Amino acid sequence: MYNSVIICVDDETVVLESLKEQLKRHLDDCHEIELAESGEEALEIIEDLYAEGIDIPLVISDQIMPGMKGDELLIEIHSLYPKIMKIMLTGQASADAVGNALNGANLYHYIPKPWDETDLCLTAKEALRSYFQDKRLAQQNQELQQFAASLEQKVIERTTELTQANEQLQAEVVERRLLEEKLLVSEQKLRAVFEAMTDIVLIVDEQGQIEVAPTQPTRLYSPDDPLLDLTIERFFQEGERDNWFDKIQQAATNPEEMNFDYSLDLRDRVLWFSATLSRLPNRTVLWVARDISDRKQAETALQEAKEVAEAANQAKSTFLANMSHELRSPLNVILGFCQLMSRSTNLQEEHRDNIQIMNRSGQHLLALINNVLDLSKIEAGRITLEVTPFSLANLLKEVREMFNLKAENKGLKLVFAQATELPPSIQTDKVKLRQVLINLMSNAIKFTERGSIALNVSAVGDDPQEDRVQLRFEVADTGAGIAPEELNLLFEAFSQTTTGQEAKEGTGLGLAIAQKFVRLMGGEIAVTSTVGEGTTFSFTIPVRPASNAESEPSAASQRVIALAPDSPRDRLLVVDDRWDNRQLLVKLLESVGFEVEEASNGEKALEIWQSWHPQVIWMDIRMPIMDGYEATKRIRQAELKRKEAGEDVSPVTIIALTASVFDEQQEVLLSIGCDDFLHKPFTEKIIFEKLSQHRGTSYLYEESSSVTMEENAEDAELDSISDLLTTMPPQWTQDLYEAANAIDNEQIFQLIEQIPDDRDRLKHAIADLVNTFCCDRIVDLIEATGKIES
Repeated sequence: MYNSVIICVDDETVVLESLKEQLKRHLDDCHEIELAESGEEALEIIEDLYAEGIDIPLVISDQIMPGMKGDELLIEIHSLYPKIMKIMLTGQASADAVGNALNGANLYHYIPKPWDETDLCLTAKEALRSYFQDKRLAQQNQELQQFAASLEQKVIERTTELTQANEQLQAEVVERRLLEEKLLVSEQKLRAVFEAMTDIVLIVDEQGQIEVAPTQPTRLYSPDDPLLDLTIERFFQEGERDNWFDKIQQAATNPEEMNFDYSLDLRDRVLWFSATLSRLPNRTVLWVARDISDRKQAETALQEAKEVAEAANQAKSTFLANMSHELRSPLNVILGFCQLMSRSTNLQEEHRDNIQIMNRSGQHLLALINNVLDLSKIEAGRITLEVTPFSLANLLKEVREMFNLKAENKGLKLVFAQATELPPSIQTDKVKLRQVLINLMSNAIKFTERGSIALNVSAVGDDPQEDRVQLRFEVADTGAGIAPEELNLLFEAFSQTTTGQEAKEGTGLGLAIAQKFVRLMGGEIAVTSTVGEGTTFSFTIPVRPASNAESEPSAASQRVIALAPDSPRDRLLVVDDRWDNRQLLVKLLESVGFEVEEASNGEKALEIWQSWHPQVIWMDIRMPIMDGYEATKRIRQAELKRKEAGEDVSPVTIIALTASVFDEQQEVLLSIGCDDFLHKPFTEKIIFEKLSQHRGTSYLYEESSSVTMEENAEDAELDSISDLLTTMPPQWTQDLYEAANAIDNEQIFQLIEQIPDDRDRLKHAIADLVNTFCCDRIVDLIEATGKIES
């Protein structure tokens, strides 16, 4: 049996045999030499030898090997067996690999290939000498520590003897002295005070002398609980003595009080105490310890509750991220292909109508998904303000245009009033303010059958900060009103008033989200209502005047039909694991003149990037094999290496595509090398805008009249359906209204069968609305005819 084993690692058998032969010629016979052809095999050998109690002083490893590299092996050995000496043989190894081994494996030496036999063997001998020298020093240190521990115990025993002798001497002195009467009375009073206390009170000096005040700490516990004894014992316990007397010395020289907590182990429980240390004359310290077990227990319970809440919040965030991806990705395809198909110039009118129905339904579903996700983000604390400058007048105009048609269909008067003294442009979160106004206006129109809806904006009061203005927004309607007992339920998620439940519309999220958004912007929504007269919602938020209003591009409403003649025809790479997502972008981009290639994962994207050299990559983030994060990092690393090598490199523009709803992911995407990002689902307009922003691309646009015609097609279609409804019998119309209100699809289809054959268009239109979950549109159309009973 050998005393120790040297392990040589190389993937070439010839090299291993040469190493073994040379080492045997120069080393003592007490060392056995084991050979391993891979890092994995070497680790197994080391584990087996250690299990048998055999010493391994040295490992010599090649760097370039299949599987585990030499530096990885040596770092792993160092983490498991740090005392083993390690030598690396380098041939084509990089400086990074050697540096990793030096830093991570505490490398003893590295020798370049081919090596000199004498140099190798001298290095090995020196490593072995160093190893066994360290081993002998460790044994000597252990013996010294044992001796020191024995000596310390003797010191403690001697100290205890001296303390006992000192206490005995003090007792003899006390017995021989007679105190004066005044001192005796004073002592009795002081003792009475102490005996009324339940704290542990000690007087301790720097030499370790401890005086115990006659308090009654056991009054709150069992008389058998030795709280005083346990506390005093802590001063002399091994491992505690130095720490506790250090605190005494600090308190003896510090005019400020010191506090620290400690615990005492009783038979069936642990008690916690908070000790207050105060300086007394003659470098002594007053020690007052009070029971804080209840507080500690509450803190522990609070910490456990916090950990449970954090775990639940993390689980919720994970679910939210997954649901966002699973819901928004297919919606991206649905809405995207609707936009793509609507670009066709030879679509039949019926097919164009069907596409508009599909698009409306998709947008309706997207709005519902966004409401749920917004609420979840708010509750998880994952939503923040995005302050930007914009035109207040343009925002109000946009909101008004959204509700004009609905108000007209219901015969309502829509009034928008903006005070003259308001700044033309302001800075706040435009998206959230717009959503709040939309939610409030939508509710007002939904629950108002006659009269008017008014949105008033004014400046109120003075803001403590001179550069801010307090804006008040007020939405008032003449609707059914809200009962007083239901006002407290308005802003609870998924909660609806009686009127809302009877309408059988909505999710009960709109007002909850609006309230949370307003609070985030620094305000609070207030509501006043009178049943039968109407309701007014109002809120006030601080904003800053902006120097420049948002710019409205002239071509914003025009559709891109081709690249401009002077615009470069860039090569674009679309990367997404879903075929339908890729096809959406490929067809859209090819339709205007770009050269487009596609890849189904990050690995294939890397290959195409290296061979085809695209100017722009649309990079999906969540993909199998290699995701967008890794692919982006590798592209940026490759560009950096080529640049360091002196090549003229034009970095590719990488725009991330993500279905995530979390804003913090944007920072991660930008930090790994993405130039920009898009949230799914996206519109063709934003795709072309991003290309123009990053590549300076310019386009040819469709004539504005055709765009306007398409935008008005849906309104014209609805008007024609409303006209056809007026030709049906009143009872049939009433039955259809009730069935649509109840979302009774079966009853609606039975009523559709009663429509005469010469009104097929009405049949198809109502069927399409049912199939796309738009029963609310049927209700609106019937109400617009004025043929329903109140």
